[in-house]
Amino acid sequence: MTVKKKKRTKNKKNNSIFNTYLTTLRNIFFKNIIMITTIMTVVILDKLTKLLIKHLFIHGESINIIGNFFKLTFIENEGIAFGLFSEWSHPLKAIILLVLSVIALIFIGNIYYKSEKTVCLQISFGMIFGGAFGNIYDRLIYKKVVDFLNLGIGHLRWPFFNIADLSITVGVIIIIYLVFIKKQKI
Repeated sequence: MTVKKKKRTKNKKNNSIFNTYLTTLRNIFFKNIIMITTIMTVVILDKLTKLLIKHLFIHGESINIIGNFFKLTFIENEGIAFGLFSEWSHPLKAIILLVLSVIALIFIGNIYYKSEKTVCLQISFGMIFGGAFGNIYDRLIYKKVVDFLNLGIGHLRWPFFNIADLSITVGVIIIIYLVFIKKQKI
């Protein structure tokens, strides 16, 4: 066999491996397109709303949207969803919360990987992943997240939250509904 023939055979083998790899990636992408689109939508909405709040409000500023029930209030949260662990003062707090978030994502990702990829499941998992990615990004870059959604009556208020927290919560509620009410197998 000549050198050129060996080279062509090797190139065909490499092209075959590359094409198989591309086909696999394409299949994964199109099989999960609804989830991927949901993740991107949630991350973009989360980033945009946090940027808007940071630029339009001063820290602690609040405006009523629906009377005293729904307000926009700019705060920064060093804890996790709904302000949990924000008062905890441990030198490794940011790293510990980040590691816990990544472990939770791996666990949830494993559940999604094994699940039937129905439209509702893709949307709900996309909401969870998108919200998690939005808040993890903020924790990595800023060591805190911007919270601004403020619900309650008078002094009885739900902890502040953001689009990422809302997305995670709604995604989990959809999954609970599908599993326990609709009896859908995940």
